[in-house]
Amino acid sequence: MKKLLLTSLLFISLNQLCNAGLVDAEVVFKTKYQAHTGGKALTTTIAGPQTIVEPGVEFPSDTSIAAIAAGKRGDSITYQHNHETYYSVVDVDMYPMIIVGVNIGNDFIEFDYTDSGKFSRVFQNTYIFEFNNDSLPVDITSATIDRSVTTFPLTDDDVQFVGNQLSINVQGLPFNSDSFIRINVGAGDPGYAVGDTGPAGGWVFYVTAGGAHGLEAAPRNLQKYTWGCSDTNTGANGVDVNTGKQNTRAIIHTKCKHPGQVNDRVAAKLVSSYEHNGHNDWFLPSKDELNLIYSNLYLHDLGYFPRQTESYWSSTEVDATSAYVT
Repeated sequence: MKKLLLTSLLFISLNQLCNAGLVDAEVVFKTKYQAHTGGKALTTTIAGPQTIVEPGVEFPSDTSIAAIAAGKRGDSITYQHNHETYYSVVDVDMYPMIIVGVNIGNDFIEFDYTDSGKFSRVFQNTYIFEFNNDSLPVDITSATIDRSVTTFPLTDDDVQFVGNQLSINVQGLPFNSDSFIRINVGAGDPGYAVGDTGPAGGWVFYVTAGGAHGLEAAPRNLQKYTWGCSDTNTGANGVDVNTGKQNTRAIIHTKCKHPGQVNDRVAAKLVSSYEHNGHNDWFLPSKDELNLIYSNLYLHDLGYFPRQTESYWSSTEVDATSAYVT
């Protein structure tokens, strides 16, 4: 189709559909303890939510925990829960808190007991980590004790994970200032399939690596735009899957031989400024990418195609005057 003709736009986002680790996820750190089998299980939020960054996010000794370790029976201490400050009278002898340094990175959680305080032997005493990201859900896929550096007497059964929650049971285990724990963590999304809603809010039409990577089409169309420069070779000649993004960049950075023929209503420029669901990495699909949208979405009544009788631009040019459509 001639580049200067107006036709509909459908553009896509090249996303790493699954978060390959914990970085950028938010973590909430809690402890859960129960003094005896008939007692009430209490959960305290130590800190959170905090965003995990490289090389890691640290949870230093909390001041309220320090007050417990240094206090006496009946002391009043404060702690944070849901951004509110709470006051409590505690039984120092029974409070099962360990003052430890906790560091969480992309694929690990470490516990350093150098400054550890009082530890009570109770029926239950568990560290709980909850991971989440509003735009990119996080599931724990594996959690193993790194025996090469861990000196704390944990067993494999002490480390459990379900969904986005990881629990480490330290009930009644002995420790000293040389004790150390490292848990190697695998995490990511549960994976995407063709037809799913992707992390950018579009329609997933292509996946690789078991749904960990792929492409999604925008959830809506925009008005008709021209393709771009006519009588000009832009170098946007990528046909294969995963070439649409480089094609779009080539179109944007090409100087037209006849600038007066086009204005700001150029498809590639519109795509580069588009943002949806917090994502701004959208681009025009290559010829093969557009064909996949047709075969994997349109033919299965998936996606948003209100103009069923019209064609959609690809970012692949045929020659100086025309580009492929589907």
